This record gives sequence, C-alpha cells and structure tokens, in this order.
Amino acid sequence: MLILLLIVGINFVGVGALIPVLPLTVIENGYPASVMTLLLASYAFAMFVANPILGRLSDHYGRRLVLFMSLAVGALAHLWFAFSGDIVTMFLSRIIAGLAAGNTGVIQAMIADRSPPEKRAQYMGLVGAAVGIGFVAGPALGGLLSEVGGGPVHRMPFLLAAGFSFLALLMTFRMRAPDGGRLPMARPAGGMLDRVRNLLRSPLAPYALVSLALNLSFAQVEASFVLVLRDYLEFGPRETGWLFAYVGVCVVLFQAFLIRRLVGRMGEVSTVRLGGVVLMISQALTVLLVLGLLPANQTPLVQTLLVTTGICFGYAVATPAISGAVSRLAGASTMGGALGMIQGFGSLGQVAGLVMAGPLYDLGGSQYPFGFGAAVTLGMLVLVPYLARPLGEEETGR
Repeated sequence: MLILLLIVGINFVGVGALIPVLPLTVIENGYPASVMTLLLASYAFAMFVANPILGRLSDHYGRRLVLFMSLAVGALAHLWFAFSGDIVTMFLSRIIAGLAAGNTGVIQAMIADRSPPEKRAQYMGLVGAAVGIGFVAGPALGGLLSEVGGGPVHRMPFLLAAGFSFLALLMTFRMRAPDGGRLPMARPAGGMLDRVRNLLRSPLAPYALVSLALNLSFAQVEASFVLVLRDYLEFGPRETGWLFAYVGVCVVLFQAFLIRRLVGRMGEVSTVRLGGVVLMISQALTVLLVLGLLPANQTPLVQTLLVTTGICFGYAVATPAISGAVSRLAGASTMGGALGMIQGFGSLGQVAGLVMAGPLYDLGGSQYPFGFGAAVTLGMLVLVPYLARPLGEEETGR
C-alpha cells in the first residue's frame, strides 16, 4: 500500500508541475482561451476513452502490468511535449498523455484490492492525499522551473513531469499483487457500448451521472482558475505555482484526515452531498469575487484563498466518497472495470466542461464559467438522493 501511495504522489508531482505553465503556454503563443481549453479537453477526452479500457484490461491481465505500461507511455508523452514547438504537436502529445493517464481506475482498484470494504472510502482518501502531496510540490516546482533555461516556459516543467513518471514506473517493480501472484480476473463480456448500457441499467448509473456532473462543474475551475489569478491578482507562473501548492496542502489535509471521519459519521452518499453544497457555494462566491462584489476588496488575496479553500474542500471530499461507494457496490472481479467506467464518465464531464469553459471565458470573463459551474453543481445535488447506498450505510441507517 505504501509503495502504491508513493507512486501516486511521485506521478502527480509531475502532473502538478504542468498546472502553472500549460494554460499560459498556449495563450502567450497568441491563441485564445478557447484553444487553451480545447488542449486541456483533448487530454481529458483521451482519459475518458482510456479509463474503462485500462480498468477492464487490469481485471483481465493484472493491475501492475497495466499500470507499468501506462506510466511508460505517459513519461514518453511528457518528454515529447517538452520539446514541442507547434500547436499540432502539443495536441498529439497531450492526447497520448491522456490515454496513459486513464490508469486512475486501475490505481483505485489496486487500493480497493488491498483494503476491507468498510474502509475503502478512507483509503481512497489516502490516494487523494497522495495526489495532493504531488500537487503541493509539483506546481511550486513547475512555477520555479518555468524561469530556468532558455527554452519555452513549458520545457523544464514537462521534463520534470517525464522524470517523475519514469521514477514512478521504476517503483512498480517493487509492487506485488495482494495474493502474492496474479489477481483473480474476470474476462470482459461484450463491447464498450454493452458495458455502458449495463452500467446505466445498474445501481451504479446515478454514480456515473453524479461523477459526470461533478467533473463538468469542476472543469470550470481547472480551466479558468489560472486566468482568474492572472486577471484578478496579476499572477505569473511562479506565483500561480505557489497558490496551487496551497491547493495541494488543502487536498492533503481534507483527504488524509477529514474524509475518514466524514464517511464514518455520515456515510459516502451524505459526504458527496456535503461536498457538492460547499463546492456550489464557493463557486458562486468566486463569481462575486471576480465582479468585485465581496466585502474587503482591499485584500483580494485573502478573498481568493477563502473561496479556493471552499472549492478544494467540496471536490476533495466528494470524489473519494464516490469511488469508495462504487468499489463497495461493484463485485471484486469487476471492480477495475466499474471504477474505470465511473472515472470515464467523470472524464467525459471534464471534457465537456473544458470545451465550454474557454468560450464562456471569452464571452466576458471568469464569472461566466464559475457561474455555470455553480449551476451544474446544483444539478448534481438533485441527483444525490438517487444514489444507491452501500450495504454498510443501509445497516447503520445513514
């Protein structure tokens, strides 16, 4: 378990290093925000395609093999982007990196394989905390490295991402399956469309829709937050990196220390609801912040930190609660495919959100994508009562 968490943290140091520079790389080359969000969306769409496929492959061929191959491809894709100089190459390398990043469901299944059902949300929270640790160090390093060397602003951060991916890849050699050998795997039944139909007819269908809506909403933050920092606080890559490091600290604290208590007291479904409410309120407050309608306008950084903390809390507690509930509802032999499919729907929501965020921003500023995100989160909250509760929640009356 510790090695797997280290792999997650190391890998996301590399991913986090890209955050402060990727949007600015596109915009500073003369492209509008809509092209920047399309580049982000191409990565997310590739994740959507790959997540269920890699999840099912891990059910059949073993988690470690699929994880190893995806890390290798991701490292090469980051290396390619580091030396890219035109928008077509950027898109191709990010699509390949997104296909490799479709291993999220595989990693979650590996955690679920190693944890008892009643503690899976807690361990999913530890995965999120490991991701958060990566996002603490990654953005800070990316912001600092953007000023190193004579190449484009994205070169050194993407070289760092490639290096950390190779390091995570080497660490997979130290991992073993929980039973000391191959995991018991189920062969995939039917094609992709059949599996989607089966999912939508199962108790997991509302979870897929909630995951889609949550990521559709949060994609507005992913796409527009760097631009908010640039427009509202006049932040460059270095300052943006440090603020995203603060975001990583928040995620670590919430998912390492808070998610277990919330799920233990409220259950997964109520935790998803709480996260959604806080996320919606924080997105609405961000709209007021951008419009200058919040009190204490003389301290814009404090305002930004407050709404950012709320957004981090909402997304950080809702995401592992969804994964924990799905892992408990799915059978052991189909867990990888189920988690991969849920992650795939989340990636689909992310794709749609990123595609929409650019034109919304171009329409008149960050208040539009954040306002749209708040409305989508409200729609997600309407779906929460339809979520099937895992057996443990029903027994305790939560």
